[in-house]
Amino acid sequence: MEIVDKRIWLETAKLAKEKGYDIAANGCYTEYLVTKIDPEYPEGGGPFGMTKGEIVLSADYFANNWEQTDYSNENYFMCAAHTQTLLAAWLRVKHNIQVYACSQTIDGNGKYRDYVAHVNNLEINDARDEEYQTYEEAMEVGLQHALGLIKSA
Repeated sequence: MEIVDKRIWLETAKLAKEKGYDIAANGCYTEYLVTKIDPEYPEGGGPFGMTKGEIVLSADYFANNWEQTDYSNENYFMCAAHTQTLLAAWLRVKHNIQVYACSQTIDGNGKYRDYVAHVNNLEINDARDEEYQTYEEAMEVGLQHALGLIKSA
């Protein structure tokens, strides 16, 4: 099993940008808000084509609201695609909000299951809730809840 630090979901990235998250990242979500056809590829696609609702994750250097990387406009919305760990650290250091996920339920194979998100030591979901079967899912819910506690920038 490969262990990786998971990137935040697009919804979480949008909320983080709204709340003033401004740490540069090697990752960017781009969501296309309109459909445009590349004249050289009228059937769709091409280097200058875009489809409304299409989302692209790139490894480009990016910082929210920084004029040298954030080209958000009426055609597309861009936001930093950080890892859960870095966003949790920013919430802890900058806003004194502690976010974590854990499980106290062990299945028949001795593996943890049914994860619970915590924000400032308060459970966000019940351990019996089957909704969060992975640590990462529960952590994402905790991050979104924590961002909701911050007044918009």
